[in-house]
Amino acid sequence: MNAAQQADELAAKASKAVRRVVADAEDSASEIVREAEVEAASIRERAEADASQIRERAEADARDQIEAAKRALDELGGTMVEAASDEAPKADPETPGAPGAGARLVAMKLAVDGNDRAAIEAELNERFGATDRSALLDEVLSRAARLSRH
Repeated sequence: MNAAQQADELAAKASKAVRRVVADAEDSASEIVREAEVEAASIRERAEADASQIRERAEADARDQIEAAKRALDELGGTMVEAASDEAPKADPETPGAPGAGARLVAMKLAVDGNDRAAIEAELNERFGATDRSALLDEVLSRAARLSRH
Protein backbone atom coordinates (compact mmCIF):
# COMPACT_ATOMS: atom_id res chain seq x y z
CA MET A 1 0.00 0.00 0.00
CA ASN A 2 1.46 3.30 -0.98
CA ALA A 3 1.37 6.54 0.95
CA ALA A 4 -1.58 7.96 -1.01
CA GLN A 5 -3.66 4.89 -0.30
CA GLN A 6 -2.73 5.00 3.37
CA ALA A 7 -3.70 8.67 3.52
CA ASP A 8 -7.03 7.93 1.84
CA GLU A 9 -7.67 5.06 4.24
CA LEU A 10 -6.81 7.20 7.27
CA ALA A 11 -9.03 10.00 5.94
CA ALA A 12 -11.89 7.53 5.45
CA LYS A 13 -11.45 6.18 8.99
CA ALA A 14 -11.25 9.68 10.44
CA SER A 15 -14.32 10.72 8.45
CA LYS A 16 -16.22 7.67 9.68
CA ALA A 17 -15.17 8.37 13.28
CA VAL A 18 -16.23 12.02 12.98
CA ARG A 19 -19.62 10.99 11.53
CA ARG A 20 -20.10 8.52 14.41
CA VAL A 21 -19.19 11.23 16.98
CA VAL A 22 -21.54 13.73 15.31
CA ALA A 23 -24.35 11.14 15.16
CA ASP A 24 -23.82 10.28 18.84
CA ALA A 25 -23.84 13.98 19.73
CA GLU A 26 -27.04 14.51 17.73
CA ASP A 27 -28.65 11.54 19.48
CA SER A 28 -27.59 12.90 22.88
CA ALA A 29 -28.87 16.37 22.00
CA SER A 30 -32.20 14.92 20.83
CA GLU A 31 -32.54 12.97 24.08
CA ILE A 32 -31.74 16.10 26.13
CA VAL A 33 -34.38 18.06 24.19
CA ARG A 34 -36.99 15.30 24.71
CA GLU A 35 -36.25 15.17 28.44
CA ALA A 36 -36.45 18.97 28.69
CA GLU A 37 -39.79 19.00 26.87
CA VAL A 38 -41.19 16.31 29.19
CA GLU A 39 -39.97 18.23 32.25
CA ALA A 40 -41.39 21.50 30.90
CA ALA A 41 -44.77 19.86 30.30
CA SER A 42 -44.72 18.45 33.83
CA ILE A 43 -43.86 21.85 35.31
CA ARG A 44 -46.59 23.51 33.24
CA GLU A 45 -49.18 20.93 34.39
CA ARG A 46 -48.22 21.42 38.05
CA ALA A 47 -48.36 25.20 37.68
CA GLU A 48 -51.79 25.04 36.02
CA ALA A 49 -53.07 22.72 38.77
CA ASP A 50 -51.69 25.04 41.46
CA ALA A 51 -53.21 28.08 39.76
CA SER A 52 -56.56 26.31 39.51
CA GLN A 53 -56.52 25.44 43.21
CA ILE A 54 -55.56 29.00 44.14
CA ARG A 55 -58.34 30.41 41.95
CA GLU A 56 -60.91 27.98 43.45
CA ARG A 57 -59.85 28.92 47.00
CA ALA A 58 -60.03 32.64 46.18
CA GLU A 59 -63.49 32.24 44.65
CA ALA A 60 -64.68 30.24 47.66
CA ASP A 61 -63.27 32.88 50.02
CA ALA A 62 -64.99 35.63 48.04
CA ARG A 63 -68.31 33.73 48.14
CA ASP A 64 -67.91 33.24 51.90
CA GLN A 65 -67.22 36.95 52.40
CA ILE A 66 -70.24 37.91 50.31
CA GLU A 67 -72.44 35.51 52.25
CA ALA A 68 -71.10 36.88 55.55
CA ALA A 69 -71.81 40.42 54.35
CA LYS A 70 -75.33 39.38 53.32
CA ARG A 71 -75.93 37.79 56.72
CA ALA A 72 -74.62 40.91 58.46
CA LEU A 73 -76.87 43.08 56.30
CA ASP A 74 -79.81 40.77 57.03
CA GLU A 75 -79.17 41.01 60.75
CA LEU A 76 -78.53 44.74 60.71
CA GLY A 77 -81.40 45.39 58.33
CA GLY A 78 -83.77 43.32 60.45
CA THR A 79 -82.67 45.09 63.61
CA MET A 80 -82.99 48.50 62.00
CA VAL A 81 -86.39 47.66 60.50
CA GLU A 82 -87.62 46.42 63.86
CA ALA A 83 -86.32 49.54 65.56
CA ALA A 84 -87.81 51.76 62.88
CA SER A 85 -91.13 49.90 63.12
CA ASP A 86 -91.18 50.20 66.90
CA GLU A 87 -90.47 53.90 66.67
CA ALA A 88 -92.57 54.63 63.58
CA PRO A 89 -95.50 56.35 65.31
CA LYS A 90 -93.13 58.63 67.24
CA ALA A 91 -90.52 59.18 64.51
CA ASP A 92 -90.50 62.03 62.05
CA PRO A 93 -91.06 60.96 58.44
CA GLU A 94 -88.02 60.77 56.21
CA THR A 95 -86.88 64.02 54.75
CA PRO A 96 -87.03 63.90 50.94
CA GLY A 97 -83.54 63.45 49.51
CA ALA A 98 -82.19 62.26 52.88
CA PRO A 99 -83.43 58.70 53.45
CA GLY A 100 -83.20 57.21 56.91
CA ALA A 101 -80.77 54.49 57.89
CA GLY A 102 -83.50 51.87 58.05
CA ALA A 103 -84.59 52.48 54.45
CA ARG A 104 -80.97 52.50 53.27
CA LEU A 105 -80.21 49.19 54.99
CA VAL A 106 -83.36 47.52 53.74
CA ALA A 107 -82.63 48.77 50.22
CA MET A 108 -79.04 47.47 50.39
CA LYS A 109 -80.17 44.06 51.67
CA LEU A 110 -82.75 43.77 48.91
CA ALA A 111 -80.21 44.83 46.27
CA VAL A 112 -77.58 42.37 47.51
CA ASP A 113 -80.26 39.66 47.46
CA GLY A 114 -80.72 40.38 43.76
CA ASN A 115 -83.98 42.34 43.73
CA ASP A 116 -84.44 44.81 40.91
CA ARG A 117 -85.03 48.55 41.30
CA ALA A 118 -88.83 48.33 41.06
CA ALA A 119 -89.06 45.58 43.70
CA ILE A 120 -86.78 47.50 46.07
CA GLU A 121 -88.75 50.72 45.61
CA ALA A 122 -92.06 48.90 46.18
CA GLU A 123 -90.75 47.32 49.40
CA LEU A 124 -89.44 50.65 50.68
CA ASN A 125 -92.75 52.37 49.88
CA GLU A 126 -94.62 49.64 51.74
CA ARG A 127 -92.38 49.77 54.80
CA PHE A 128 -91.57 53.47 55.00
CA GLY A 129 -94.20 55.24 52.93
CA ALA A 130 -94.09 56.56 49.39
CA THR A 131 -91.46 59.18 48.61
CA ASP A 132 -88.90 59.87 45.89
CA ARG A 133 -85.95 57.59 46.59
CA SER A 134 -84.21 57.88 43.22
CA ALA A 135 -80.87 59.00 44.68
CA LEU A 136 -80.98 56.29 47.35
CA LEU A 137 -81.79 53.59 44.79
CA ASP A 138 -79.02 54.82 42.45
CA GLU A 139 -76.48 54.69 45.26
CA VAL A 140 -77.58 51.34 46.68
CA LEU A 141 -77.75 49.59 43.31
CA SER A 142 -74.32 50.96 42.37
CA ARG A 143 -72.78 49.71 45.62
CA ALA A 144 -74.50 46.32 45.34
CA ALA A 145 -73.16 45.94 41.79
CA ARG A 146 -69.62 46.66 43.03
CA LEU A 147 -70.04 44.11 45.83
CA SER A 148 -71.23 41.41 43.46
CA ARG A 149 -68.18 41.92 41.20
CA HIS A 150 -65.78 41.25 44.09
